[in-house]
Amino acid sequence: MKQSYTLVKTELLEHKIIIRLPLFLALFATVLVVMILSNINNFSFNIQMGDIDGWQPPIIASSFAGVVGSISFFIAGIVSLLSFFTYSARALAKERKEGSLAFWHSMPVSDRKAIAIKLFVALVIIPLFSSLLLLFVDVIVWIVAMWVMPADMLVENSLSLVAIVMHWGQFISMMAAMSLALLPIACVIFCASQLTDHPLLVLFVAITLVKFISYMLFDSMAIGAWLNRVSNLAFNILTNDHPWQTLASVGSITLLGLLIAAVGLFKISVYLRSGD
Repeated sequence: MKQSYTLVKTELLEHKIIIRLPLFLALFATVLVVMILSNINNFSFNIQMGDIDGWQPPIIASSFAGVVGSISFFIAGIVSLLSFFTYSARALAKERKEGSLAFWHSMPVSDRKAIAIKLFVALVIIPLFSSLLLLFVDVIVWIVAMWVMPADMLVENSLSLVAIVMHWGQFISMMAAMSLALLPIACVIFCASQLTDHPLLVLFVAITLVKFISYMLFDSMAIGAWLNRVSNLAFNILTNDHPWQTLASVGSITLLGLLIAAVGLFKISVYLRSGD
């Protein structure tokens, strides 16, 4: 247990963006929340991005702080995704580039455990830090709202400690679903990062080529559509009211196949790391 704690701590020290990005946004959000609340009656939110053109965050009457809570929820999820991809692409590549892999092989830490710890950081620790960002913003919103709003508006916008806890619990549940969706992607990135210095670019090109070749061979976009559905699953979970239903919507066979693929890719990552 102590060894695992030390390994996690080492990952956080070597990849400071995991802590620095949420911390920076927490400080920025302190100012932003005050500005939003001071103009809340004139505030609107709309996002335009690729396949979600015109998407608006779900605003449930009983959710914490209405539109402000929805924005902070979405931003915390985006922070988690950005941190995940940044960390996953560098977690194994960095030790190979810096030559520290030989040092780790001299330590009583197996390759299997080393990669498992990196998966734990990518899929558990990073979402946890993002949830703390959300919690911080929610508390700031609540404190400022108590200062500038009458009691009836606090009740109307579900601004209370109980609502904060529920909001945070919803985020944790959503992040759990996202982590399951990201598990095979993390394993793919870990494999690719040991073979190339630009794993994300290589994966993007590979997926694009598979889509193009499958369309040319079968005159169908079915394979491309399936790849889009799988690769965008984590983001779709973030932008949906029901994250677990979104995860299950890809089908039990697909989920089982992704789990088997994740296990296989994990073993390949262990093999590649041990062979360096």
